[in-house]
Amino acid sequence: MKKIATALLLLPALAGAQAYPSYPSKPVRLIAASSPGSAVDIVSRVIAQKLSEQLGQQVVVDNRAGAGGNLGAELAAKAAPDGYTV
Repeated sequence: MKKIATALLLLPALAGAQAYPSYPSKPVRLIAASSPGSAVDIVSRVIAQKLSEQLGQQVVVDNRAGAGGNLGAELAAKAAPDGYTV
């Protein structure tokens, strides 16, 4: 009897878990703390292409050069914690 009661209590939680859309549902931003054309940029674009294929969603490379990489790091640190900025 306890097993049935537990299952009935967990049923709404299981139904709610299926209501969320699959990740990612919008483009992902990959921040490269270097200038376009640099080695970091080239590697970032290769990684973005492979991620796009695997995730089924566009991955955009955002180059933020300057201040020894601090501009890119600051942008990443201040990004919304939603998993769409790498």
